[in-house]
Amino acid sequence: MGSTVGCQTNRLYTDFEPYCIWHRKEDTDILDVHLDGFKKQQLKVVVNDGRILTISGERPLDNINNKWSRFNKQIKLTDNIKVNDIRSKLAGGILSVVMPRKPEIISMSISPESEFIQTATENAGGWRLKKDKNMAVNVGVVLVFLLLGFGIYVKCLSGKSFDPCAILKSSW
Repeated sequence: MGSTVGCQTNRLYTDFEPYCIWHRKEDTDILDVHLDGFKKQQLKVVVNDGRILTISGERPLDNINNKWSRFNKQIKLTDNIKVNDIRSKLAGGILSVVMPRKPEIISMSISPESEFIQTATENAGGWRLKKDKNMAVNVGVVLVFLLLGFGIYVKCLSGKSFDPCAILKSSW
C-alpha cells in the first residue's frame, strides 16, 4: 500500500461571487472586481467569439489541506463595445476591466409623405422614427387650454370681459 502524504492532488474548492461595480463614462465602461488576496498570475480575462467576457481565478487558501478559492464570472458584451481594445489591470486587490465603446451615430430621417407627427424613440443603440397618431390630438388639446388660460389671465389683468370662443374662432 503506497503512501500519498505530502502529495495531495485533489483540491478542495470554495466558490465565491466577487463584489463588482460598474463605472460608465462617456466613451468607456469599467468593471471593478474586488479580489483581495489574488495575484495577477492567478487571474484570467478572456473574450470569446460570442462576445462573452469571462473573468476567472483561483488561489490557494490553505496549503496543508489543499483548500482553494475560485470564481468564474461571465458577462455578455453589447455590440457597441470594442472587443479588441479591452484591457485589464490589477491594483490594490481590484481588477479593473476597461471596455471602450464605439462612438454612437445618431441618424434620423422623415419621409415627406408622412401624414402624422413623428417622434424619435431609441431602439437598440440607434434612433428610429415612430408615428404617433394621438400626438396631434394631444397638441391641439394643450393649445386650447393654453389659449383659454391666457385669455383668463388677460381678463384678470385688464378687468375687461373675456369671450373664450372669440379667441378660438380667431385662431382657426
